[in-house]
Amino acid sequence: MQASPAEDGGLHQLFTRLADEELTSRVASGGLTAAAHALAIAELARRGLAVPEAPQEPAVAPVEYLGDQVILERNLSPTEAHLLCACLHAAGIEADAGDTNIVQAHSLLALALGGASIRVPSAQWLEARDVLAAFRRGDFALGDDFDPGD
Repeated sequence: MQASPAEDGGLHQLFTRLADEELTSRVASGGLTAAAHALAIAELARRGLAVPEAPQEPAVAPVEYLGDQVILERNLSPTEAHLLCACLHAAGIEADAGDTNIVQAHSLLALALGGASIRVPSAQWLEARDVLAAFRRGDFALGDDFDPGD
């Protein structure tokens, strides 16, 4: 995509006013549009400065598909849904608290929606159910003598 002549002029003026280090930094950041990048490189060449290498994109590991989201629990208060979601996240389960904003804002809709809910991927449903059962049994409770400094 080509920048308009007005944009070219504005960018050109901006790049001519920048210090060498700032101009080089902006080119190296990789955050410029294609048109801005071309103008910045032309300005670097005009000044006799080396063009920095383009930043390498970090390798992104493919995300494993764990199935569609299914409701694990419903009829929860928004606070309870977020608390249980955090417990599931700590156990390595991809959980989402659903309908929390609408339930909190509209108490009459809470009845129609069945309260807030927790959704998990179908592949993690059994594990999530076991984690919540352990949480409710108190398996994760800290003793009275717990010292966070240990």
